[in-house]
Amino acid sequence: MRRPPTVTQLLVLADRAERGPLTAAEASRLREGITNLRESRRSAVGRRSAATRARRQGAAQLAAVRALVASARQRGARSVPVWILAAALDGTPEVRQREANAA
Repeated sequence: MRRPPTVTQLLVLADRAERGPLTAAEASRLREGITNLRESRRSAVGRRSAATRARRQGAAQLAAVRALVASARQRGARSVPVWILAAALDGTPEVRQREANAA
């Protein structure tokens, strides 16, 4: 299995290109390295996007549960049924409607 070129190898190839034409193998290796760097950057951006999306979803779920608990406390309730919490975490609109009817 062939390993992708290292940054050092790519820099050496760039230096060689400044002094004259690269061989076909060297040019191929340089292209391969550039492609690998681009793909690596893309996957890093994808991971960051997924993490940000998960963080936002978690914050939205926590906000929904906090709002539910605050609403229940205002009505004098001492507990919140689990099905209501589960629906709030799923983002089910029925919860808001039932909550509004209960108030």
